[in-house]
Amino acid sequence: MYQKPPDPRVLPACARRLVVAWWIAAAAVAPAIAQAPAPAGPDGLRGPFSAGLYVGEVYRRTYLTPLYAPNQLDLSSTYIIAANFNYRLWRLPNVPMQFEMESDIAGHFGDARQYEAVVAPFIRWTAFPWNRVLYTNVRASVLGLSYSTGISAWEKQNSGHGKGSNFLQFGALEISFASHAESRWEVFLRLHHRSGIYGLINGVDGGSSYLAAGFRVFR
Repeated sequence: MYQKPPDPRVLPACARRLVVAWWIAAAAVAPAIAQAPAPAGPDGLRGPFSAGLYVGEVYRRTYLTPLYAPNQLDLSSTYIIAANFNYRLWRLPNVPMQFEMESDIAGHFGDARQYEAVVAPFIRWTAFPWNRVLYTNVRASVLGLSYSTGISAWEKQNSGHGKGSNFLQFGALEISFASHAESRWEVFLRLHHRSGIYGLINGVDGGSSYLAAGFRVFR
């Protein structure tokens, strides 16, 4: 496992890059946030279809490092730009939880040159005490599938056997924000993760993770 000592300069660099990505996404959707609500389904929710776009940068740490040690991300010069398409399958009647299916098409550039396709189920949690002020959701996926047309140098280095794998498990953790529950738009921060599940897939112990920001529109 990669064990480079923490660099105190990493946090400012991470903060600058993340703020830039966040404001680009926010600026793109701000004019539309005030528009009419998204078309609602029979249950009063915004429509079940959505499409989004996000950009991010790889960090050479474990998947959940941004949650507990954001000063140790060790960002690298490998980037992702992705479009995703999402459909709400089901909403629990008495619990603020939804089940969704997502597909992603991504391009990797910088130190990596390949494309990636993802299919993944998601769970969305929609209830937070401050939602009347800032509508906030959390989405997560652990059972997705990812196929990449190439294998980056970092994935090879982090694989445990120097080869990596085109096919890996996909996981994601996302927090989204909107002006209100019926808003047509939302902006989000996301962790995009490919993993061999500790050697279960083609002997790959590690994988790669991206810290990303983007926006989504509902129909």
